[in-house]
Amino acid sequence: MTQRIDSLDHIDLETLSAFIDGELPAGEQQQVQQHLNGCHSCALQVLSATQLKAATARTGHRYSPTPETLARLTAQLYSQSQTKRTARIYTIRPGAWAALAAAILLVVSFLGWSQIHQTNSLTAELLDQHLATLASGATPQVISTDRHTVKPWFQGRLPFSFNLPDAAALPPDTALKGANLTYFNGQPAALLLFTIHKHQVSIFLTQRANGPLTALRSTQAGFTIDSATTRDLCILAVSDVNPADLDLLVASLVRTQSNS
Repeated sequence: MTQRIDSLDHIDLETLSAFIDGELPAGEQQQVQQHLNGCHSCALQVLSATQLKAATARTGHRYSPTPETLARLTAQLYSQSQTKRTARIYTIRPGAWAALAAAILLVVSFLGWSQIHQTNSLTAELLDQHLATLASGATPQVISTDRHTVKPWFQGRLPFSFNLPDAAALPPDTALKGANLTYFNGQPAALLLFTIHKHQVSIFLTQRANGPLTALRSTQAGFTIDSATTRDLCILAVSDVNPADLDLLVASLVRTQSNS
């Protein structure tokens, strides 16, 4: 494994999984860490896998009922069972209507909470990946300002395709710098790297069928998050540039997909 880590190749998924779980010997663990310090692609895979593992663990414990809740449910089920044994009641009593209304309210509240939580998780993941890109200083996997170079690079790497605007169609003082293949929300995604007035911009393109449908638009710690959807794509943007300038870039990408 030492040879694989020291080479220019990326670390295989099995080794990365063992690294995340802390199952590698100390020497190999350190070698993987050194590789991650200089390999943006592998570092993003570790980041995505770690976030997924943490989210899964949180979800597994979030909905555990308390002993009091279990006791109430058991008593209620037992009471209903006894009622059915003594008589069949075909009318819904006022108490039952109240219980039904409470159950509906609980379900609606839960769905609303889930949507908010999902939005917050996606926002955190966007910021994490954008900051990781800024902090690593690693060279993009494809370096080019030419859309005819960047777009073909993703062919065979993504289960979807997209269009890029010509340089002349981009907003003023906006330039494409390169791109990376990454994962967002557990799905393969194109990470397009732009600059606007020297501000770094990360644009994530995911397949709409598998990507987030919730519109994201917020400001977190000085960073603006914007999003849009087309028939086939989810477009998500994050940067510390002026929100109006970020809107122009997102709108330019949306128009380009419509012109395909």
